[in-house]
Amino acid sequence: MEMKNPIGQPPRAVVCDLDGTLVWQGQNQPTERTLRCFERLRQRGVLIVVATGRIRQLVPQKIETLADYFVCGNGGIVLDAAGQVLHEISFTPDLVEELTAFCDKIGGALSFSFPSGYGVYRDFDRISQMYLSCTDRPLPLQDESGRRDRHLTEPPFSSFLIGNEGRAYAYLRNQPRLQGARQWQDHFDIYPVATTKAVGVSEVLHRRGIDWSQVAAFGDSPNDLEMLAAAGMGFAMGNASPEAKQMARYEAPTVWEDGVAQVLEKIFGLNAD
Repeated sequence: MEMKNPIGQPPRAVVCDLDGTLVWQGQNQPTERTLRCFERLRQRGVLIVVATGRIRQLVPQKIETLADYFVCGNGGIVLDAAGQVLHEISFTPDLVEELTAFCDKIGGALSFSFPSGYGVYRDFDRISQMYLSCTDRPLPLQDESGRRDRHLTEPPFSSFLIGNEGRAYAYLRNQPRLQGARQWQDHFDIYPVATTKAVGVSEVLHRRGIDWSQVAAFGDSPNDLEMLAAAGMGFAMGNASPEAKQMARYEAPTVWEDGVAQVLEKIFGLNAD
C-alpha cells in the first residue's frame, strides 16, 4: 500500500461507501477497528461522510452515530446528522412509470427509495429478501405493488432493479435520463442521470469550505467512480470492480481485511489497537 500524500497534510474529510467498503453480506456492521478509527478522526476534527446507495434509515447504527453527513441514493439525497435534507434530485413521475413498465415487461423486481423509506412497486418478496440480507435494522419497506402511486406525492430519489442483466443494460443504453450501476449479477442501482455520489459530496464540501483535494474517499463499485476520481486520495478496495480500480489513484486492502481502517491508520498515524 505505497502512497504519497498529494495534499502534504492529512485530509480534512473522509468519504466512505458502505456495501463492499465498510460492510459486506453477513457482516452488517463495520468492525470495531474501523469504528475506533472514525472516533479518533472525529476527535481530530476530520469530517466523516457516508456515501451509499442505501437510504439513511438503513445506514448501520454504529456508523450512523459517527457520521457528519449522509449522501444516500448514490447522491440523490444529502442529509446532515440531524436528518435535515440539504440536497435532492428526484425521479419525475413519467420516469417512475416508464421504469415500472419496463420491469413489468421483463418480469423484474423493483423498489424505489423515498425520503421516508423504501417502496416496492414489483415483487415485494424478492426485494425484501435482498434487503434483509444486508441489514440488521428494522426494514422501512412498504409494498406499493397494488397502487403504484406513492411517487405522485413523495418523489423517489433512486431505485433498485433485479432483472435480466442483458435486458437491463440494453434498456439503460437507450434511456438518456437514467443511469445504472451494477451491484452484482442481475442487481442494479438505477437513478437519474444527473445523480452521482460526487455531486452529493460536493454539496457537503461546499458547505464546509473543503476542497476535493483535501478528501480521502473509499469505494468499490461503479457508483463510486466519480468520487474516487475527484478525491485527492481516492482508494478502490482490494475487492473493488475493475472500473473502480482503474479510476482510483490508490488501492486499499479488501473490506474483509479492514482496508479502510488500515489506510486511515497509516495516513493519520493512528495505532491499530
